[in-house]
Order: sequence, then C-alpha cells, then structure tokens
Amino acid sequence: MRFIIETYGCQMNVADSELVSSILISAGHSPVTDIDDAQVIIFNTCSVRDHAEQRVLGRIANEKHRKSSNPEIKIGVIGCMAQRMGKRLIEIEPGIDFVVGVDQYQHLPHILEDAESCAEDALQMDKTQVYPNVMPFRQDKNCGFVTVMRGCNNFCSYCIVPYVRGRERSRPVNDIYEEAKSASEAGLHDITLLGQNVNSYQFDGYRFPDLLRKLNNIESLWRLRFVTSHPKDLSDELISVMAECSKVCEHIHLPLQAGDDQLLKKMNRSYGVDHYLGLIDKLRAAIPGIAITTDLMVGFPSETEAQFENTLRVMEAIRFDYAFCFKYSEREGTAAASYEDQVPEEVRLRRLQAMICLQRKITLEKFRGQIGKTVAVYVENFSRRSDDMVSGKTRDFKIAVLSGGADKIGGLSKAKVIDATAGTLICE
Repeated sequence: MRFIIETYGCQMNVADSELVSSILISAGHSPVTDIDDAQVIIFNTCSVRDHAEQRVLGRIANEKHRKSSNPEIKIGVIGCMAQRMGKRLIEIEPGIDFVVGVDQYQHLPHILEDAESCAEDALQMDKTQVYPNVMPFRQDKNCGFVTVMRGCNNFCSYCIVPYVRGRERSRPVNDIYEEAKSASEAGLHDITLLGQNVNSYQFDGYRFPDLLRKLNNIESLWRLRFVTSHPKDLSDELISVMAECSKVCEHIHLPLQAGDDQLLKKMNRSYGVDHYLGLIDKLRAAIPGIAITTDLMVGFPSETEAQFENTLRVMEAIRFDYAFCFKYSEREGTAAASYEDQVPEEVRLRRLQAMICLQRKITLEKFRGQIGKTVAVYVENFSRRSDDMVSGKTRDFKIAVLSGGADKIGGLSKAKVIDATAGTLICE
C-alpha cells in the first residue's frame, strides 16, 4: 500500500517516522509525499503538551472525508499520543482505524492487513525494545538523526515522557556506529544523536563520552551534534570530550526549565540554579564561543511573580543563544497534574509573552554579534524566500542564508556575516 507519515513533536519522533518507514518499505509498502496518493495516512504524535494532541485530532477530523469517498483508506495514530490514550483515541475519533504504541512498530505491516489482529499487542510497552537491525529510511538527504537510546528515568513532575516511552535503554555501540557511518557515507554529513537524556547513555561499558570519541573517527562524518542533555548528568569528562573532538559542534542544548530553586525542586529536576550556572561557566571556559540553547517553562503550579522574575534574571545572566519557551501544560498521570495552586491561564500567557520578548531581544543581540565574522555553513537546501539563495547551519547551530544554487547544497561554504535577524544570519 502507498503510505504517508505526518510527524509531530520532537526530533525523536522524526527519527521514529524514518524507522517506521523502513519497516513498512521492507514489508513491500511504498512511501509517497502527496497525501492525495496515499492509501494509508499515519500520524506520528506528541503528548508533551495538550496543544500538540489537539492539532493531531484536528488533522484527523480534516482527513476523514477521504474515507467517505474511498472506504479502503486507512488512518492510523502512532507515537506518544497513541501510547498515552490507546483505544480511547478510536472512541474519540471513529475515523481512526488503528493505534500503535512506541515499542510495537514491528507489528504495523500485519496491522495494515488486519487492524483488529494486533489491537492489544500494539499498545504493550517493551522495556528492552531498541529496534535492532532496522536501518531508518532517510528522507532528509543532508542531515541525519541517529537514536542512541530510548526512554527516560528522570520523572520530572510535569513530564509525560517516561510514562509513554518507558525507562531508559541504550542501543548497542556498534549499531549506532554503523548507522552513523552508513548515513554519513550516503551524504548525511551532519549527524545528530538523539535521546531523552543522552548524558546517561551506557552500553557494555561504553558511556556517552566514549561514544562521541568513537563516532568522531568516522571519516565521512563532518559534524556531530546531540540532544538532549540533562544538567544533572553533564559531566566534566563530557565537556572535555566536546572540546577535544573536532567533529563535535560548539553547541549544547541544556534545558533549564526555571531559574528558581524551589520551582526546580517541585519539578524534580535534581539540580539548582547555582549548579546550572557552574555548568555554563565550565562549558564557556572549555569551548570558547559555544552556543547554548535551552527550554524554559512558565506557569508551573504555584509559580509566583517573584519566582518568574528569578527566571528572567537568570536568562539575562546566561544570555542563551536561543530558548524554546512554553507555558506549563497539565498532563494527566504526571505528579504536577495533582498539584494545588495551578496558575491561571491568563497569567501563564502574560508571563510567556514577557519571556519570549526578553529572549528574542537577547537572541537578536547574539546573532548581530556575529556580523563581520566568517562562518562555515553546511548548506542543506534552498532558502524559503528565494531560489537564488541557499540555507544551512553553522557549527554553533545558527541558521544562515547566502547566495548560491543547487551546486552548494550538501557542501560546506565559508561566508561572511553581513546582517542578522533574531533567527537568521545573512551572509555573503
């Protein structure tokens, strides 16, 4: 059958969509890029925030009309939302034909033949599942995502991830190495390693710093990145390895979430503001010019105006290159969902807007601080605004645009930064 996958959420879901595509292609099914050509429409979903789930339900409702004109079309939901809600999804939205959890993608070919046959098994969690011997079907021909571990042990009080993705389990070192080598040899020279907490990777005596050293030796690999790092597990050794390995990029995504110790404790983040600030100092001392990005949350239960102001002060002290800012979203089944003193929605929105405005100002200043510098851009595609311009990323994870054509795509270009917005370096 001809299938299409719409992906929502994090880069882990992007990697999982490539994994699912590979499983379906191996069973004889064919991917398409136009939904009008698809016989199977699969939504790979996110449950981190309610908004992400509502978007998917809206998309499914929009696509139900296809089944009325062609009853043979199948609609399926996979990923975190499928794992969290299970059969309730089919009750909420009768247009859904099948629901498959994050550890049971191997059942998908059989489910396409008989959606009822694996209804129970398709939602079981498997504490050992790392999908061995499956090489993802790469849709991006320049950058690749390689999953190094699945699941999470941290149980932050606001987060649904450990409940829908299970506990941590790491992939074998050689499987990761072969996948990264194969991808880079195929032209994906910029590889990002994925895990809910890559710092805690451990397999057969290998830890995450060891893995970075090993992958740094792949000749066809030009750039190596990773997400996400948990501050409680960011070791001095990892910082040293980042500095010594030439292919590891000068960028780290290090979620702070809040700049107040009491809030961090209620979030079960296992570190305080001083510890986090100490990590920033170590990173900047070891890797001059490193870009630091983060996640920040407003409106966590009981957050006071003073605590919110503490977070803004920490943002001003650190000056993140970029921050993903979110308002707290209550997730059924998490500890924080039962907390008293939930912050009113209008207060969450006001604080979120103030946080975004501050970070946008800092980001613009950081980007404009690059004007006059020469940067190495790994060109990934044409610019969205002009076919006479191409777009790519610098080593420190900044989007850059410069003049050029198709011959530049997939290669490295040195360019001088002549202007900047709060999100893009304009180069020549």
